[in-house]
Amino acid sequence: MGRSQVANLDESYDIIVIGGGPNGLCATAYLARAGAKVLMLERHHEGGGGLVTEEWSGFRFNTHAKLMLMMDVMPPYHDLELQSFGCRYLQPDVAATVLTRDGKALTFYSDIQKTAKSIARFNKNDAERYVEVMADWYTITNEALIPATYAPPIPMLDLTVNYQRSDVGQVLNEMAEETFLETLDHCGFESDLLQGALLHLGTMYGMDPEGGLGFLLPLFVTRLLHASIIRSGSHQLAASMSRFANQSGASLERAAEVTKILIDGTKAVGVRLATGEEIRAKKIVTTTDPKKTFLDLVGVDVCNQVSSTLVNQTQAWEWESTSLCNVHYALSERPEYHAKAFDPDADRALIQIMGVESVDDVTAQIAGAKEGRFGPSGTGMTLTDFDPMQAPVDVEPGAAVACWEGIAPFENVDGDWDALESGYAKSILERWTEYAPNLEHATVIRHYVNHPKHIAAKIPQMVRGSIKHGAYLPTQMLANRPNADCSSHRTPIENLYVAGASVWPGGMVLLGGGYNCAGIVAEDMGLDKWWTEPEYITEARKKGLVG
Repeated sequence: MGRSQVANLDESYDIIVIGGGPNGLCATAYLARAGAKVLMLERHHEGGGGLVTEEWSGFRFNTHAKLMLMMDVMPPYHDLELQSFGCRYLQPDVAATVLTRDGKALTFYSDIQKTAKSIARFNKNDAERYVEVMADWYTITNEALIPATYAPPIPMLDLTVNYQRSDVGQVLNEMAEETFLETLDHCGFESDLLQGALLHLGTMYGMDPEGGLGFLLPLFVTRLLHASIIRSGSHQLAASMSRFANQSGASLERAAEVTKILIDGTKAVGVRLATGEEIRAKKIVTTTDPKKTFLDLVGVDVCNQVSSTLVNQTQAWEWESTSLCNVHYALSERPEYHAKAFDPDADRALIQIMGVESVDDVTAQIAGAKEGRFGPSGTGMTLTDFDPMQAPVDVEPGAAVACWEGIAPFENVDGDWDALESGYAKSILERWTEYAPNLEHATVIRHYVNHPKHIAAKIPQMVRGSIKHGAYLPTQMLANRPNADCSSHRTPIENLYVAGASVWPGGMVLLGGGYNCAGIVAEDMGLDKWWTEPEYITEARKKGLVG
């Protein structure tokens, strides 16, 4: 849809979706196919949010979202026919490896028994215990947590009561009161290397190991062991949803910044753009964070008219205490790991973990980031090992695209991020070379540092580099995300719905916020809810594990 078409102020829509990130695109696609006249408005020149793929000199850098945790189970992948619209994912069987300073490797597979064999090389008791623990963790994840991702949350008290009716639910009730460290400690592992590896997998995207919500540790670990990358780059996921939405009749407008949600009394009736244009709609779906939505786009006065608690709840919203720093390298050759002499699969893993050999290593890295310090320990990935077309193989034979990422502070005590980034790129490559000696002689063709301030500038919804649009805290998850008034996707303001990463289930490109909100809006508007929920959600509902 061209820019001039939006300027037609006489035109109105059934639904306006504010924000063209993953959840906005997902909701737009479902609702357009349901027969609604939908306009999606995105402030950036392209949609996708964190699904960013930048191409420089033929090298594709996925500067934000790289690993997809739910591609094989998310309903939108099938409902929106994303494969036929150009989105294909690759899911390596060797998921992750922890590289030790003495040249060994502890390797994790999607297959539990294969992982146990790797663990047995370090501790046979832990290998046996790992099989038992992971059987429980997969049960929790598959029967309860994945289904809950694609269903609106149950009110907290009702959820606790429902959980008491099943064995899985009772375990989840117990874990909800635990920290990640406590959940891990209850596993009974002896090896600090194994414990450190599991804790790193659970916290590598900003989770606080001492912050509660212990049930998320099994979710993050099991899903990272089934992580995917998108062929040709992460942006293909956004592009595929856009194609489906377009074919379904939606209008997708980029470079269109919403500055106000128009209110008539206490009803949302449209939006105003930065250009001054006003567009009307029966329903407004916004993917902005709660502070942006309620304090800015709606306004405090309106919020106070409709709810005595909405403003206070919104003002209490907390961003994450840490962010991420990603360094992307175009290299003349791929990293070859010294540890492959100990375990050839260490060289084949999707994720190489470096500088992490204990629980203390993980907690020290996170504590340092909270205090404003940044260190070169984290995760390496060579995406061209799995998708060679992300490098210009015809022009640069043997070249590779590799990415390193780690927990980082938004405010750096060592100085300004822009001034420090070149030094960090060098020190990280030096750390990488300790584990992959061939990099000492490799040529860095290009590199790009995506530090926390770049993240916040590129994607304003990620305030202070908040990659999940808000901390995962007991007070900001499940039926508390973004708050008790709005976790059903409906808000106290009539005709206004919320659907971004700051609603349940959160960020990480799960598409759950857009999927769940689309279902609620379709019901409220009497639209054709053309999709059918997966059987695993229906089964979980029978057990009281989802709403």
